[in-house]
Amino acid sequence: MKKILHLIESKNFMKVSKHLLLKLALLFFLFPSFSAAQEEKPKLTGSVVKGIVEQFVSMHYSQKPLDDEVSTKIFELFLNRLDPAHYYFLQDDVAEFRKFETRVDDMLRRGNANLALDIFERFKKRLSERLAMMEEFVGEDFDFSRDANWILERADQPYPETTAEARVIWRTKIKFDLLTLKLGDTSLKEGKERLMKRVRGLWKDFSQYENDDVVSMYLNSMAAAYDPHSSYLAAQDLKNFDISIKLSLEGIGAVLRWEDGYTVVNSIVPGGAAARNGKLKPDDRIIAVAQGDKAFESVIDMRLNNVVQLIRGKRGTKVGLQVLRKTKKGFDTLKIVIMRDKIVLKDGEAQSSIFEQPAAVESKSKQEMLRIGVIKLRSFYVDFNDRRKNPGNYKSSSRDVKVLLKKFVDENVDGVILDLRNNGGGGLDEAINMAGLFIGHNPVVIVRQSGGRRVTVHRSRERAVYTGPLVIMLNRYSASASEILAGAMHDYQRAFLVGDTTTFGKGTVQNIFQLPEGYGALKVTIAQFYRVSGWSTQNRGVETSFVLPSLNNAREIGESTLDNALPWRSIDPVSYRVSGNLKKVLPQLKKLSAERIANSDFFQKIDEDVQEYLAKIKPLKYTSILKMQEDDTRRKTQRDQELAFATKKETEEKSATEESPESKKEIQRDDYMNESMAILADYINLQQKTE
Repeated sequence: MKKILHLIESKNFMKVSKHLLLKLALLFFLFPSFSAAQEEKPKLTGSVVKGIVEQFVSMHYSQKPLDDEVSTKIFELFLNRLDPAHYYFLQDDVAEFRKFETRVDDMLRRGNANLALDIFERFKKRLSERLAMMEEFVGEDFDFSRDANWILERADQPYPETTAEARVIWRTKIKFDLLTLKLGDTSLKEGKERLMKRVRGLWKDFSQYENDDVVSMYLNSMAAAYDPHSSYLAAQDLKNFDISIKLSLEGIGAVLRWEDGYTVVNSIVPGGAAARNGKLKPDDRIIAVAQGDKAFESVIDMRLNNVVQLIRGKRGTKVGLQVLRKTKKGFDTLKIVIMRDKIVLKDGEAQSSIFEQPAAVESKSKQEMLRIGVIKLRSFYVDFNDRRKNPGNYKSSSRDVKVLLKKFVDENVDGVILDLRNNGGGGLDEAINMAGLFIGHNPVVIVRQSGGRRVTVHRSRERAVYTGPLVIMLNRYSASASEILAGAMHDYQRAFLVGDTTTFGKGTVQNIFQLPEGYGALKVTIAQFYRVSGWSTQNRGVETSFVLPSLNNAREIGESTLDNALPWRSIDPVSYRVSGNLKKVLPQLKKLSAERIANSDFFQKIDEDVQEYLAKIKPLKYTSILKMQEDDTRRKTQRDQELAFATKKETEEKSATEESPESKKEIQRDDYMNESMAILADYINLQQKTE
């Protein structure tokens, strides 16, 4: 028998209260016996569904009842999981089922999932009809000299009113898909074959769905109605989840989402193959995938899990991605080849360098130079197995940073920069202990469990190692544990926060509760983080003191952009004493920084890019057949030039790496780090003036 409770330590390090374990144990009585489950595939019967629903609602942090409001959300989420771009259902279909949208809660509490099964059967009927349409349309000779507009982001578009209207949408869709493949150097004949293969595969996939598969999707819709991080993990989904949290994951290292029929790159994992390749970008739409040197396979409208399976593969093998990318002049189609690799712990180890930075004041004889220690941390990592076996000596981010800070102190650095850009978090304990390296044995974070039943104040066990001037660099991808550390440093006035307007805004804790063999697991949000000031990091993130121009500030990034994200809240602060008075000098430092930014060619260019993005790229929701062809002709020459330059640069970088194995460990200064160093130099100068 598997353990009732399976905790994912890398996410939270939380202990579950006894009442929660008792509730989960009671859930087991609703399941068939283990012996029966082993003899045949377990079924999501009415009693099982009822038990899952009851326990999920009781365990969720919000303690929100399953009511009519949640019912409506579940209904919409389930429809969107089947037909997010409104290609298949007709308006009459949706109207027929919408009569039950406020009764979903009542039915689920009874374990009744018949509505989901009825909706799914109607979806399969419409899918079959669209397949027949496609078989008819691909036989046509499309005239690409005739223009037509195509809306890529169709989530807000109405469902087609009639079959005739659906035919118009699908004919245009097929024409656009064929053109997209054609511009990616695929012949029309091959493109038609790929599209047919994809839609037939979609039909085959859904036609093989069993009732339990539909019910699993329904339960997931229920979980997503509470918050974006909770879910029901069926047995196969649980296996995929276990793979995704391993420190050694074979693949390209990209977080993907499904949007309007497209697989979209949400973010790039630091240290992964895609990050090292440097060509795949957030918001890229993956439209086709190729294995090694084989032909590309269209993945438009393909389920996300299936696309992930195509992209995932053994280390050392190649995967080709054909992507559709928004640019300032329209949509571009390009191919990217990535060598699959492992995302290993070593790739994300803390790095350090000491740089010279001109002091803020120049003497008559020479420019005084400051020595600034920089630590780059990609994640709050820890070797759990090693920690259990050898608690006195194990690999962890806080232990590594402690060594680096001691080295900085021994070498008499004038200031320290901790670079947490793109750091998506990790172990809560690591963030707490790392905070102690700067503030000692003081409260770091408050964790409030479901319904406020228990509030725990976590203190660092570490002594302060470095007490000098400190800057923390952040961006919109700094999340979870990064936000805990940054929030604590801000509240204690221990460090200046520099970067994007805010961090990501994920301030919740999830636990995995294993169900009996074959039934999967529940992933439930059970707690929320709060800063010592009582402010949550949830939804709002942590605001920076110095906002630097960045395209991230204009893009929709963060917890607040996710559906049904839990709201920002505050609680009573804990007793703590600030360790500095940074607010006093902040206005003067901001003025000096603003003057540098205004005179910086780099930041002026970033501001121009931001304005161009807001004016031309972000509003771009549709394109035209003729414009795509015109833009493609113009860009081919440009892409060839860029490719030649990139190949040369890649060769040079490879040669440099081969000549100097240690070069991979060096931190590279960029304009954002230069400005952070300048802020630190200004602060050191002001400190010296007041001494």
